Amino acid sequence: MSRGIGECYNKAMEEKAAEVQDQLPGRDSIALAIACFARDNNLKIHPGQEVQKWAELVIKKGGCPCVPGRYQCPCEFALGDIEELGRCRCGLFCNDDYIKEYNRLATPEKGKKKWSRKPGRNSSRKLPSTASQ
Repeated sequence: MSRGIGECYNKAMEEKAAEVQDQLPGRDSIALAIACFARDNNLKIHPGQEVQKWAELVIKKGGCPCVPGRYQCPCEFALGDIEELGRCRCGLFCNDDYIKEYNRLATPEKGKKKWSRKPGRNSSRKLPSTASQ
């Protein structure tokens, strides 16, 4: 059962408040809400992202760093985006199927060579003459 963003954020804040007496800085609060949202909705954080750095982007942009007009992260559209795309629009939250495909594409298949251009391959080729014939 998925939980709404507000519920997740409130639960995360209650859990953290029980652990520490001081109020959390903004970045840590956002990072905690992101981690809680992923955990409670059975999602993964994209392998190329870091929660603390993402939280800093949210603060810097004043909301969703990727989609203007979305004023919090995770935004209210994240679960719908994930259902449709396998990831949220920003690519921060992903489902298991998306991660499997990402890993498959990121890992070259055995026996297949990666395409590469050898250095100097065309270096001996001369440019056409511009002189009039």
